[in-house]
Amino acid sequence: MIGCLDIGSSEDKMENKKVALYIRVSSDEQRKEGLSIEAQIRRLQQYCNFKKWVIFKIYKDEGVSGKSIKGRKDFLNMLENSKRGKFSAILVTKIDRAFRNVKEALITLDELKERKIDFVSISEDIDTTTAMGKAMFTIISVFAELERSLTRDRNKDIMKDKFERGMMPGKAPFGYCWNKKKKIMEVDKRKSEIVKKAFELTSEGIGYRKICDELKLKPQSYYNIIKNKVYIGIIKFENKTKKGVHEPLVSEELFNKANGN
Repeated sequence: MIGCLDIGSSEDKMENKKVALYIRVSSDEQRKEGLSIEAQIRRLQQYCNFKKWVIFKIYKDEGVSGKSIKGRKDFLNMLENSKRGKFSAILVTKIDRAFRNVKEALITLDELKERKIDFVSISEDIDTTTAMGKAMFTIISVFAELERSLTRDRNKDIMKDKFERGMMPGKAPFGYCWNKKKKIMEVDKRKSEIVKKAFELTSEGIGYRKICDELKLKPQSYYNIIKNKVYIGIIKFENKTKKGVHEPLVSEELFNKANGN
């Protein structure tokens, strides 16, 4: 049975209700069946067809975390349009597509209620016009935030384990790439030459602007390279450093010279 989370009146039962569809996927969710942009749109369109609702607009944030609504451009645009009465309901496939932060969820819930905007989730059978319904909404929001916290803790444990084994705990820095089959960080032949050249030119006293122009680097990228000890084989995690198992790109002597040591 398709459930419905509904803020406000029973107006959702009326035909020709004008609704806004909201879709979100994070970067690591984009290839998962059922979570993709296309899969979410299909489910929401089918629900609207069943209800005979009119779709005002599809708002979508692609490759965006659900941690907060602050960094989601289309979600914020949708809330702005709700102030102007452009639609009478917001429709999502699941609550965590819109909220994974309890405080933001409840604040937004109250703001939408004041504007007489319904919020409909087709995966949860909840009616927040009742005290019990709002309590259930809060509980679901709490578990969504808990899931995010647990995921963050799991990722932290994975990074810690990598660090203890001498592996780069985060993303491969410029000049390296991950070998997914071997599960090791390897030298990127083309980019590693740019890194080596940056250190060599800097150690010769050439200015960073000229180096950036020659190597087609942005100033911030240049400084990220020159200051990063990963290029001499050192890895860092939570203020701890140790020798990594990856291949260094420059000598410690060249690194120190480039950094004026």
